[in-house]
Amino acid sequence: MKKDILEAFLQVMPVLKDVLQEDIGVTVVDKTTYLYYRPSDTLDLRINKGDNIPIGDPLHKTMKDGRIYSTIISKEIHGVPFKAVTYPIKDSEGNVVGGVGIGKSLDQQFKVEESADSLFSSLEETSASIEEISAESEKLNNVIEDIVKTAKQTENNIKESNEIINMIQNIASQSNLLGLNAAIEAARSGDQGKGFTVVASEMRKLAQLSSESSQKVSRVLSKISKNIEQTFKTINEAQSISEGQAATTEEITSTLEEITASAQTMADIAKVK
Repeated sequence: MKKDILEAFLQVMPVLKDVLQEDIGVTVVDKTTYLYYRPSDTLDLRINKGDNIPIGDPLHKTMKDGRIYSTIISKEIHGVPFKAVTYPIKDSEGNVVGGVGIGKSLDQQFKVEESADSLFSSLEETSASIEEISAESEKLNNVIEDIVKTAKQTENNIKESNEIINMIQNIASQSNLLGLNAAIEAARSGDQGKGFTVVASEMRKLAQLSSESSQKVSRVLSKISKNIEQTFKTINEAQSISEGQAATTEEITSTLEEITASAQTMADIAKVK
């Protein structure tokens, strides 16, 4: 019976790779030696029929415990990482008479896992950079809003200054008119009005000077007002650009989140179990 069950496995296992259409290596053993070995395309353990089973082979534990085991063999041992599944062969009485080993290279799977992890890490770094850009963009927008408030306050101050200048010009005009009237009255008074004539003359000069000065200030304020208008225009353009960048950043962040989730899923799927 022992030979019959082993013979049955020896008949089936050679075609298992072709039936499954998988790149696997197949081994059949009795309690001490290798009875059959077919390497995979990417993994060759260089086993020969009749070789003794080494102590460290997972088949030893499977035959000892009578259980199926799945073991990940590191790259350092055979140059290629692979998954070994060992299955005990039992006779009709339940006695272990041998075992079957299936080996599948994990080299490509590990590379996919490493690439997925690398992609995931890169996406996380990119996402963090985008968040920083978004935060800086928000700060910029706040600064622009502060500038707008300051510019509007300056514009209001200029309007108030213009009102004051208009008052000064009115006062200067009235003072000039009063000075002119005083000069006329002084001329009528003859010698008695000479002193008053000097005062009237100085009063008219002061009124003229005040008028000229207020006009100069008015021209300067007018230029400042035009500059502020241009500043408003520039600020509005900058604000529009900033808002556009914020919207684009949001879209990029959303897309990155989707890609990151996909990368994480890919990394999870690629992990060897």
